[in-house]
Amino acid sequence: MINRVPVALIACGSFNPITNMHMRMFELARDHLHQTGLYKVIKGIISPVNDKYGKKGLVAAKHRVAMVQRALETSDWITQDPWESQQEQWVETVMVLSCAKAKITLWSGCFENL
Repeated sequence: MINRVPVALIACGSFNPITNMHMRMFELARDHLHQTGLYKVIKGIISPVNDKYGKKGLVAAKHRVAMVQRALETSDWITQDPWESQQEQWVETVMVLSCAKAKITLWSGCFENL
């Protein structure tokens, strides 16, 4: 049996509001990666953008975070990381990915035998 590489899928964006297609995008990506036989998706992470992103009509982060949380109630593998939305200023995606990588690294011991 091939040891599959553990993968976390991360989507950053406004999620203003979150839609069925946002959720479907995770399913499609996971299915594709699993079909290769090389990867095992261990987690999906949604990261709503900070209020200071500057997008016209952007609903307050606390409401977008609540909408995402509600949308994820039925998911057993996709979660939300509100870190980006809670910063004092908008942060570049690379910073969000670095933060997520650090959190995922903490979990790494849980996925060694996938």
